[in-house]
Amino acid sequence: MRLTFTLSDQQFAANDRAGVMVGLPLAAQLDAGPLVSGRIDGDGWIEAVNFGRASIRPVSLDRHVFCGRVGEVETWSDGGDTVCQAMLDCGVSLRFDLLAATPGEVPRVGDWYLGQASLRGLLAMNPSDLLWQTVTGAIVDIQRLSLDLLAPGFGTMHWLSGLPRQSFAPDQVFVTVEIGNR
Repeated sequence: MRLTFTLSDQQFAANDRAGVMVGLPLAAQLDAGPLVSGRIDGDGWIEAVNFGRASIRPVSLDRHVFCGRVGEVETWSDGGDTVCQAMLDCGVSLRFDLLAATPGEVPRVGDWYLGQASLRGLLAMNPSDLLWQTVTGAIVDIQRLSLDLLAPGFGTMHWLSGLPRQSFAPDQVFVTVEIGNR
Protein backbone atom coordinates (compact mmCIF):
# COMPACT_ATOMS: atom_id res chain seq x y z
CA MET A 1 0.00 0.00 0.00
CA ARG A 2 1.25 3.48 -0.87
CA LEU A 3 0.50 6.42 1.38
CA THR A 4 1.47 10.05 0.80
CA PHE A 5 1.91 12.55 3.60
CA THR A 6 3.20 16.08 4.03
CA LEU A 7 6.56 16.49 5.71
CA SER A 8 7.07 19.81 7.48
CA ASP A 9 10.39 21.61 7.49
CA GLN A 10 10.33 21.41 11.31
CA GLN A 11 9.98 17.61 11.25
CA PHE A 12 12.74 17.35 8.65
CA ALA A 13 15.00 19.47 10.90
CA ALA A 14 14.10 17.32 13.94
CA ASN A 15 15.32 14.33 11.91
CA ASP A 16 18.71 16.08 11.44
CA ARG A 17 17.71 16.89 7.84
CA ALA A 18 18.71 13.40 6.77
CA GLY A 19 17.32 10.13 5.50
CA VAL A 20 14.71 11.39 3.04
CA MET A 21 15.72 9.93 -0.31
CA VAL A 22 13.88 7.73 -2.80
CA GLY A 23 14.69 4.09 -2.08
CA LEU A 24 15.57 4.56 1.59
CA PRO A 25 13.48 3.14 4.45
CA LEU A 26 11.60 5.66 6.56
CA ALA A 27 9.76 5.33 9.86
CA ALA A 28 7.04 7.94 10.43
CA GLN A 29 4.09 8.48 12.70
CA LEU A 30 1.13 8.96 10.37
CA ASP A 31 -0.93 11.77 11.84
CA ALA A 32 -4.35 13.01 10.75
CA GLY A 33 -3.97 16.03 13.04
CA PRO A 34 -6.85 17.71 14.85
CA LEU A 35 -10.17 16.49 13.48
CA VAL A 36 -13.71 17.80 13.80
CA SER A 37 -16.31 15.39 15.17
CA GLY A 38 -18.96 14.66 12.52
CA ARG A 39 -18.97 14.85 8.73
CA ILE A 40 -18.24 18.24 7.26
CA ASP A 41 -17.66 19.47 3.74
CA GLY A 42 -13.98 19.29 3.07
CA ASP A 43 -11.10 17.80 4.99
CA GLY A 44 -10.38 16.95 8.61
CA TRP A 45 -13.38 15.16 10.12
CA ILE A 46 -14.11 11.91 11.91
CA GLU A 47 -17.29 10.18 13.11
CA ALA A 48 -18.13 7.09 15.10
CA VAL A 49 -19.67 4.19 13.17
CA ASN A 50 -21.20 0.94 14.42
CA PHE A 51 -18.77 -1.34 12.62
CA GLY A 52 -16.28 -1.24 9.81
CA ARG A 53 -13.44 -2.78 7.91
CA ALA A 54 -9.95 -1.49 8.59
CA SER A 55 -8.99 0.48 5.51
CA ILE A 56 -7.22 3.61 4.32
CA ARG A 57 -7.46 4.95 0.76
CA PRO A 58 -6.02 8.03 -0.95
CA VAL A 59 -8.49 10.59 -2.29
CA SER A 60 -5.85 13.02 -3.57
CA LEU A 61 -2.13 13.56 -3.07
CA ASP A 62 -2.02 13.58 0.76
CA ARG A 63 -5.74 13.38 1.55
CA HIS A 64 -7.14 10.01 2.63
CA VAL A 65 -10.38 8.41 3.76
CA PHE A 66 -10.03 5.84 6.50
CA CYS A 67 -11.96 3.46 8.69
CA GLY A 68 -10.58 1.71 11.72
CA ARG A 69 -10.86 0.62 15.30
CA VAL A 70 -9.43 2.64 18.19
CA GLY A 71 -6.54 0.84 19.86
CA GLU A 72 -5.33 3.48 22.34
CA VAL A 73 -6.75 6.71 23.74
CA GLU A 74 -5.26 9.42 25.95
CA THR A 75 -7.45 12.25 27.26
CA TRP A 76 -6.83 15.47 29.16
CA SER A 77 -8.68 18.70 29.97
CA ASP A 78 -7.82 22.00 28.34
CA GLY A 79 -9.83 25.04 29.37
CA GLY A 80 -12.89 22.96 30.28
CA ASP A 81 -12.82 20.93 27.04
CA THR A 82 -11.82 17.29 26.89
CA VAL A 83 -9.05 16.73 24.37
CA CYS A 84 -8.26 13.25 23.03
CA GLN A 85 -5.36 11.75 21.17
CA ALA A 86 -6.10 8.30 19.76
CA MET A 87 -4.50 5.61 17.63
CA LEU A 88 -6.72 4.14 14.95
CA ASP A 89 -5.92 0.78 13.35
CA CYS A 90 -7.00 1.24 9.74
CA GLY A 91 -4.57 -1.24 8.22
CA VAL A 92 -1.75 1.01 9.46
CA SER A 93 -1.54 2.98 12.69
CA LEU A 94 -3.01 6.45 12.29
CA ARG A 95 -2.99 9.01 15.08
CA PHE A 96 -5.59 11.76 15.42
CA ASP A 97 -6.55 14.47 17.90
CA LEU A 98 -10.15 15.29 18.74
CA LEU A 99 -11.66 18.12 20.75
CA ALA A 100 -14.66 16.51 22.44
CA ALA A 101 -17.30 18.84 23.87
CA THR A 102 -19.13 16.09 25.76
CA PRO A 103 -18.05 12.88 27.48
CA GLY A 104 -20.13 10.94 24.90
CA GLU A 105 -17.86 12.11 22.08
CA VAL A 106 -14.67 10.79 23.68
CA PRO A 107 -13.39 7.77 21.69
CA ARG A 108 -13.08 4.49 23.57
CA VAL A 109 -10.81 1.55 22.83
CA GLY A 110 -12.64 -0.76 20.44
CA ASP A 111 -14.83 1.97 18.87
CA TRP A 112 -14.95 2.16 15.07
CA TYR A 113 -14.44 5.47 13.26
CA LEU A 114 -14.71 6.70 9.70
CA GLY A 115 -12.93 9.88 8.64
CA GLN A 116 -11.17 11.97 6.07
CA ALA A 117 -7.96 13.97 6.51
CA SER A 118 -4.72 15.12 4.99
CA LEU A 119 -1.91 13.08 6.51
CA ARG A 120 1.23 14.46 8.07
CA GLY A 121 4.37 12.46 8.61
CA LEU A 122 6.06 12.93 11.97
CA LEU A 123 9.68 11.79 12.09
CA ALA A 124 10.49 12.89 15.63
CA MET A 125 8.57 12.91 18.88
CA ASN A 126 7.42 16.15 20.41
CA PRO A 127 7.06 16.64 24.19
CA SER A 128 3.29 17.06 23.68
CA ASP A 129 2.95 13.70 21.88
CA LEU A 130 1.15 11.18 24.06
CA LEU A 131 0.88 8.28 21.63
CA TRP A 132 3.53 7.20 19.20
CA GLN A 133 3.51 4.19 16.85
CA THR A 134 5.54 4.50 13.67
CA VAL A 135 4.84 2.96 10.30
CA THR A 136 7.85 1.83 8.28
CA GLY A 137 8.18 1.71 4.54
CA ALA A 138 10.41 2.53 1.61
CA ILE A 139 10.27 6.00 0.08
CA VAL A 140 9.06 5.73 -3.52
CA ASP A 141 8.37 9.38 -4.35
CA ILE A 142 9.19 12.88 -3.11
CA GLN A 143 7.46 15.96 -4.48
CA ARG A 144 8.11 19.59 -3.61
CA LEU A 145 5.54 22.31 -4.20
CA SER A 146 7.15 25.73 -4.68
CA LEU A 147 5.47 28.31 -2.45
CA ASP A 148 8.13 31.04 -2.70
CA LEU A 149 6.29 34.00 -4.23
CA LEU A 150 9.52 35.39 -5.69
CA ALA A 151 10.70 32.14 -7.28
CA PRO A 152 10.13 31.69 -11.02
CA GLY A 153 8.61 28.26 -10.34
CA PHE A 154 5.99 29.47 -7.85
CA GLY A 155 3.05 27.05 -7.72
CA THR A 156 4.80 24.23 -9.55
CA MET A 157 5.46 20.71 -8.32
CA HIS A 158 8.93 19.20 -8.68
CA TRP A 159 9.84 15.52 -8.31
CA LEU A 160 13.00 14.93 -6.30
CA SER A 161 15.27 11.96 -5.71
CA GLY A 162 16.03 13.28 -2.23
CA LEU A 163 15.86 16.33 0.00
CA PRO A 164 19.02 18.41 0.38
CA ARG A 165 20.25 18.88 3.95
CA GLN A 166 18.81 22.39 4.20
CA SER A 167 15.53 24.07 4.96
CA PHE A 168 12.87 23.79 2.27
CA ALA A 169 10.55 26.41 3.81
CA PRO A 170 8.24 27.94 2.60
CA ASP A 171 7.77 25.06 0.15
CA GLN A 172 5.60 22.04 0.92
CA VAL A 173 7.01 18.51 0.60
CA PHE A 174 4.99 15.35 -0.05
CA VAL A 175 6.55 11.95 0.66
CA THR A 176 5.08 8.70 -0.69
CA VAL A 177 6.00 5.53 1.18
CA GLU A 178 5.34 1.92 0.14
CA ILE A 179 4.17 0.14 3.27
CA GLY A 180 3.91 -3.65 3.40
CA ASN A 181 0.49 -4.99 4.38
CA ARG A 182 0.27 -6.57 7.81
